[in-house]
Amino acid sequence: MARSGNFGDVVERIFQVTTGILALAFLASGILFLWNGHVTVTAFDMWHLYTVSLNQPFWQAALLKYGSHSMFFPTLLWSIDIAWFRSNQQLLFVIGLALLILSAIVLLVATWQDKTIGTTAKLVATLVVVVANFSMTRASITAIGPFNCICSLVVVGALAAFYALALICGGTRPYWTLMVLVVTSGLIASFSFGSGFAVWPTLLILGWSARLSWRTLGLILAAGIVAVITYGVLPGAAPEITPENAISLGTALRRFCSLLGTPFLYAAAAWSSHALSPAAAQSSNIPVVCGTLGLGLAAGAVMPRLVRRDLGTSKLQFIALALTVFNFVAMGFIVIGRTAHMHASPGEVVAPRYMFWSSLFWAGLFLIFVQNVDSKKWARWPTFSALSALPLLIFPEHYQAAAWGRHVHLIMESAATSLINGVCDTDMVAQMYPTPATVYSLAKQYRQRRLDMFADGLQDWIGVSETNLFGGHYKSVELKGSIAVQSLVRCANGAPAARVTGWAIERETSIPKQLILVNAGGKVCGLARPTEIRTNINGQYKLPKFATSGFLGYIRDYNPQTPYFVRSADDNRLSRETLRVTSSVPMAASN
Repeated sequence: MARSGNFGDVVERIFQVTTGILALAFLASGILFLWNGHVTVTAFDMWHLYTVSLNQPFWQAALLKYGSHSMFFPTLLWSIDIAWFRSNQQLLFVIGLALLILSAIVLLVATWQDKTIGTTAKLVATLVVVVANFSMTRASITAIGPFNCICSLVVVGALAAFYALALICGGTRPYWTLMVLVVTSGLIASFSFGSGFAVWPTLLILGWSARLSWRTLGLILAAGIVAVITYGVLPGAAPEITPENAISLGTALRRFCSLLGTPFLYAAAAWSSHALSPAAAQSSNIPVVCGTLGLGLAAGAVMPRLVRRDLGTSKLQFIALALTVFNFVAMGFIVIGRTAHMHASPGEVVAPRYMFWSSLFWAGLFLIFVQNVDSKKWARWPTFSALSALPLLIFPEHYQAAAWGRHVHLIMESAATSLINGVCDTDMVAQMYPTPATVYSLAKQYRQRRLDMFADGLQDWIGVSETNLFGGHYKSVELKGSIAVQSLVRCANGAPAARVTGWAIERETSIPKQLILVNAGGKVCGLARPTEIRTNINGQYKLPKFATSGFLGYIRDYNPQTPYFVRSADDNRLSRETLRVTSSVPMAASN
């Protein structure tokens, strides 16, 4: 018996170490992938939101609803960023990442403070929290700084409210300080994004299940009502379902289950050698089946607590139940609020961006399982083993989403390059935002105020003599590459321009930060920046696999009869070597 006990202890210790290593490895990969693939310039809906922020008084921009969402607190962040940090998207990414990490910390604190489960269960719960928060399946939100600030503010606010309520349930004092924290955190969640209003029904369900006093429940209800009334009087459109967009209960339920089950669709598809097409994603039954299972499991976890009102002292159980209910309600809001969009675009129901919320729903369910099975020998190891395999099961999706994030990053950089050059490359800009006119209009203000991609002043190089850059300092860097005219476009003023592409390296080991394109007289006619991964060049010169050795640039006032040359412009010097711009035939570097 003693040997059996010792063997069991050894196995459990090995399992604990393995689970801890998996959690750390996944955390490291998630942060590394995010850092490598995050968007560094204004992108997507932020073009509209920044247009509002730059053209209205601060208080009007902050109070205005956008797409039926009140984003008061996120607007504070990017308004400060615009005013003091030149709309630095890197800064917003770091803030969003910090909020993401903070939300994970709140969950981990609740996990490790729980006295009802052992160390093994806590490590498994830690792994679940790490995978749910740092999986690149959420990259459509987490890789874009402002989007992550919006959604992670909601999550942090909600979790802070839930944690404070858990302290009240445990008898922690002072009561009124904690209630102020509950209400304040709930308001932060509510006025960061529409999904944040799910915090109020969640708090009521938790309070009821934990047998909190009527005073506490009344205060939560009153705060929620005040939040809803305040939302209603804010300027901007509120959610509205027109008769033609009304849906049956069955359709609503199917969409709801699809939203819940979408993570399983993409996780399964990542194991296939074939890319998942939009049509295949829309027609797949995997989201509906898995979402229905999740709906049943959530009902099985929540309904007994509501009926028996026996939510115990386990902080993990409390926070896990809160996470499940909150994201359950948030999904309901999405089904209601996005009805018209789902009518117009049926594929919207399996859009990857909603996995930011559905992944947390499943994390809540899995944490409930961990807490419940730790004391049940027959279910403990099967559950723990299955959950510990999560990083391995979703890693193909994690990796593919990281590659997608890097691809989006480079597309945004390509479009930004066209804006810096003052060129109207509509095909590129349309990938930034579906309405290029909005981008071009705001880009003029960006240029005037030196914001975002114009903050470094690269646009000032265009039109000056190369000898005026860096004090005329040249240095031999063994520049090699091939740059050629790809197509003709137009400058913002209507003058002809050329899009050029190619590759360039220095000393066969490094990639320049930017290239200047000059005419025979040495006048800078445009810039090129690294915006493409060229695997053949990377392999030939032993560069990192995802190195951006491919360049995209533009020549303003392009004349096909004029020769153009390329120099690298790095580290306060120009390369002594030049590359000649060709139409198709690569040219060797010359001194």
